[in-house]
Amino acid sequence: MPTHQAKDRPDMMSRHALHRWLPLVGILATAALFDLFFWDRSIGLNLTLFGFWSMGMVVARYGPGDLTMPARLALAGATVALVMLLVHHSTVALVAVVLSLAVFTAFAHERQLRSVVYALPQALCAFVMAPFNAWDGSVLWRPSEQRTGRGWRALRIALIPFLIGVVFFQLYRAGNPRFEEFTAGFLNVLSDLLAELFTPHVFFILLGIWSSAVLIRRQAPRLMADLEQRWTDVLLRHRIRRPHWATPRAMGSLEKERKAGVMLLVLVNLLLLVVNAIDIHWLWFGFEVPEGFSLKQFVHEGTWVLILSILLSIVILLHLFRANLNFYSRAGSLKMLGMLWIAQNFILGISVFLRNYHYIDFHGLAYKRIGVMVFLALMLVGLVTLYIKIRERRSFFYLARVNGWAAFVVLIGLSTVDWDSTIVRYNLGHENAGEIDIDNYLAMSDKVLPLIYADLDMVEKQMERHRTNEVRWVRHLDPGKFREELAVKLDRFKARYDAQHWQEWNLADKRTMDRLLALNVYAR
Repeated sequence: MPTHQAKDRPDMMSRHALHRWLPLVGILATAALFDLFFWDRSIGLNLTLFGFWSMGMVVARYGPGDLTMPARLALAGATVALVMLLVHHSTVALVAVVLSLAVFTAFAHERQLRSVVYALPQALCAFVMAPFNAWDGSVLWRPSEQRTGRGWRALRIALIPFLIGVVFFQLYRAGNPRFEEFTAGFLNVLSDLLAELFTPHVFFILLGIWSSAVLIRRQAPRLMADLEQRWTDVLLRHRIRRPHWATPRAMGSLEKERKAGVMLLVLVNLLLLVVNAIDIHWLWFGFEVPEGFSLKQFVHEGTWVLILSILLSIVILLHLFRANLNFYSRAGSLKMLGMLWIAQNFILGISVFLRNYHYIDFHGLAYKRIGVMVFLALMLVGLVTLYIKIRERRSFFYLARVNGWAAFVVLIGLSTVDWDSTIVRYNLGHENAGEIDIDNYLAMSDKVLPLIYADLDMVEKQMERHRTNEVRWVRHLDPGKFREELAVKLDRFKARYDAQHWQEWNLADKRTMDRLLALNVYAR
């Protein structure tokens, strides 16, 4: 028996050593890819490959079967975002990639997490904590934790005298010109040495190690997971237990709050009923822009005021139904009024949506108008979940969890659309040619170049219509100057495309170049 133990011991030691070194090897390999893919390169194929590599490392570490459902959903979202970044090469896809990777790693490293609203702070905490964990992480390759402890104590002992010495060194330099002159040469040599050692590339490699450690290893404490575990989807009743000999506490405070809430909700429901009746009659059926009517003021100012009113309504309802009033036996009328106010706010949200729709129908598409639509959609989801919260006595955590996931899904969905091309294509075919923002064509990404060159005649017609307007609010009204600026934009794209490295390749640029060549804009 001892003989077998002696034979097995080297194998056990080698496996232990391999297990100890594997995390460091994974981090360094990922950091090497980070440097290869991103140093002196713009975003393209490199981020897609690096994202899939990082997610693969995490999945390989924990195993596909051990990933929680939130982690799998975040993994699916990150996969879509990474592919869409390669296909559309858009800013929204880049944001979706960064956030989805952060959420996925947080869910993978902390199995107890359930919500996006806690996963994002967990990922941020991991990023902040990674440098502080660097020394503690050295136990992965040091022979024993005891030596690490001695080394850390020695470092602290040496660090304090060194910092004090630096302070006195600066004081003596400031107070003694001869001492400053004497040490100037030494400082110059030291500065040159540091400049040689710590180049921008070295700092970039350190950033790569930092980011790689955050992505594939657990860095943060379970702070967010522990905080989240305190909350449940179901609202809990908080009972205040009194001694058995004491008289039961009166329900006066809850009754007063109920009466005040009923009065408030009756008032605001009547006001909102009038507003909704006007909007339904005016906006919902056969809306036309009256002569001299400022549609911009109607949308820009009126929309945000109404959105603010909906948000304020949500805050008030959250306050009213925050605690034991949900369990009060006489709160039925208050709940009915609250759900009626939610329904009326939902109708108001549809009216705000129609305001923005009519504005788009008159002035064309733009990013802010799309943003208002997206924000309204999320707000309507919030109203639906608020209705469920009141009806089924759900908690505020339920609202945060569901709406956080809704925002995540919407962000991933936004990454699947080439919005620049969608906006330009819609505006070029718009019937109201004299109200389209021509300046915005040149502000779009290079992906819209084929669309503009294919419809230059339409752009010139829109300029002609703009010149007949009483108020000229666009800058580009000369077709010749517009073509010159468009040619400059085209030349910049061609120079960028020709100098593109394989790490920067993306399908959007490839598709743009192919379409430009098909239009014979220039001979390659």
